Amino acid sequence: MIVAPVLISFVTAILTYLCRKNSILLRCVSLAGSVAALAASVHLFLRVEEGGIQTMQIGNWQAPFGISFSVGLLAGVMLVGSSLVALCGNMSMQALLNRQWELRGYYSLFHFMMMGVFGAFSTGDLFNLYVWYEVMLASSFFLVAMSRYRTSVTGAYKYAVLSILSSVAFLIGIAFIYNTAGSLDIVDLIQYQRTYGQNLGVVVGLCCLVMAFSVKSALFPFFFWMPAAYPVTLTAVAGVFAGFLTKVGVYSLLRILVPVAALPGSERLLPLLYVLALISMILGVLGALSRDNMKGILAFHSTSQVGYMVLGLSLGTSAGIAACVFYMIHHMLVKTNLFFSVAAMEKVTGTSFVSESGGLWKARPVLGAVFAFSALSLIGVPPLSGFWAKVLTLQAALVEERWLAVAMALAVSLLTLMSMLKIWNGVFWKPAVSSLPENDRQGRVRWLVVPLLTMTLLILAVGLGFQFLMSLTERMAQELMEGGLR
Repeated sequence: MIVAPVLISFVTAILTYLCRKNSILLRCVSLAGSVAALAASVHLFLRVEEGGIQTMQIGNWQAPFGISFSVGLLAGVMLVGSSLVALCGNMSMQALLNRQWELRGYYSLFHFMMMGVFGAFSTGDLFNLYVWYEVMLASSFFLVAMSRYRTSVTGAYKYAVLSILSSVAFLIGIAFIYNTAGSLDIVDLIQYQRTYGQNLGVVVGLCCLVMAFSVKSALFPFFFWMPAAYPVTLTAVAGVFAGFLTKVGVYSLLRILVPVAALPGSERLLPLLYVLALISMILGVLGALSRDNMKGILAFHSTSQVGYMVLGLSLGTSAGIAACVFYMIHHMLVKTNLFFSVAAMEKVTGTSFVSESGGLWKARPVLGAVFAFSALSLIGVPPLSGFWAKVLTLQAALVEERWLAVAMALAVSLLTLMSMLKIWNGVFWKPAVSSLPENDRQGRVRWLVVPLLTMTLLILAVGLGFQFLMSLTERMAQELMEGGLR
């Protein structure tokens, strides 16, 4: 059933809240819910592979009048990827969170957020996409605000303000589109534009939607919430945020903007997105170089990497779109693993600041190897997943003769190397600033081994099996460019 991941997350959220006073039961229910969501997502993807796009009309009310769910190849892959990240994030939370977070309903909020993510990937109309965005916003806001850091409320406030602005832009866009086309079903909108051609109301609505999706993607100039929110969020949860929250925004851009022939005006937006992508790439990596907090470094890098994704999208070609999707999958794995690595570093050293760390290579060589592996993939070293993601993006840009984009992509990769070396030299290579804190002797960090090694093996698998994934992303691009999802 298409809505299975959504329903599983909803039921798990309720159950984890009800049994929050029993720690063992709470953790078992939460983990079982994440496993079930992953199994349902994999099953749904296999159904898409076998039978094509899967659709469902709630209550048998046919679109555009009813609530529709539609899952194609891209949505299926994103469901599998996000549920896998959520499972690993759940294991990381169980290794790091203490009793007070369980009593506060942290696991329940986590599963409500996952419900919003799964709903956004599988919905077939704009209004319900807005609803799922709001579910994500509310849950993720409280996950940030409830963190143990004094500045968490400030970070949550900045996140909430920009997210509310994006929600307003989203609603305005919906109003313009519905007033013009009389429908919010994505496929119906595409058919409407093919029939009636350019329409000012749809174009204005489309611009508002692009703004809303850009905020969620952390694209320039709407990326300031990310460096404010991620460093003050519990690191395991920040890893989950990095894994798929920004991908929901990029996915939404793909769903709306890719059918260029179907939505007049989108071809005018592509050059704008091209410029914003380049600015995001360079500002993100420069921001990373200026930070001492490892989570702040990774947060700025997410903006830079979103720039690579949107660069592929802005080319408006099948190759560019395939590169964008490949990059999304690569980044989902690599950035999540980097945050999990930082979570382990925090647990061992007691700090997330580079200047206050040191000597970790001797103390935790396996952790150093995992971090180095993920960092090299982020930089784009062959044969890891990041190399192929950047090669596909550069190839698509070269075909379109976007020389500036190629030059900036290479320069940003070099600056990414510098920022990763900053963490490596400061945390692993230099002598320890002080002795390791006592709490590391409890050995809880060992429970992070499972999610860390799982993500590391997946990164290696994507790099070595890139041809299979590349073929899959090309099919996704073709499906999107054909415009229909049912």
